[in-house]
Amino acid sequence: MRTNRGFTLIELMVTIAVLAIIAMMAAPSFGNLVVRQKLNGNARDFITTLNQAKSQAALLRTTVAVCPNKTNSDDNFTKDECASAVIPNYASMTNTQKQTVQIDRVFQVMVDPAVTVQSTSSTAALFNSTGSANAQVSFNICASGNSRAITVQRLGAVSQSSGTC
Repeated sequence: MRTNRGFTLIELMVTIAVLAIIAMMAAPSFGNLVVRQKLNGNARDFITTLNQAKSQAALLRTTVAVCPNKTNSDDNFTKDECASAVIPNYASMTNTQKQTVQIDRVFQVMVDPAVTVQSTSSTAALFNSTGSANAQVSFNICASGNSRAITVQRLGAVSQSSGTC
């Protein structure tokens, strides 16, 4: 008598059902992975911009500001608003001078719309002519319960740690 080789329909259906259950368990983990990667990318962009502004302040020997594109209370914080809040005599400057200030002395971090930014100190990080910060500033960036805290120390050192939303 010859034995049949192959799968029965029931064996195939059971295998597909088991694979579907395993895939459903992995889907939430994949979603969290995407959120964490988005958050980490925004944190890296934030740190890179802070370090670039610190270098620019030392190079130009003047005050340079770093602002996120959203704050605790404003989801559309512009470079002009940032400059008027932190650059001395900005309101009395001509339009050409304001544009120069916005290009050379105001850096804006573009944060993803799904990410929130909470500043524990102020709206902007200010670096003086030596590249050190005018005051210690902390920013918490949050997305779906995940958080990163970015801190600018008084001497200008930028660090990242886990934060709380």
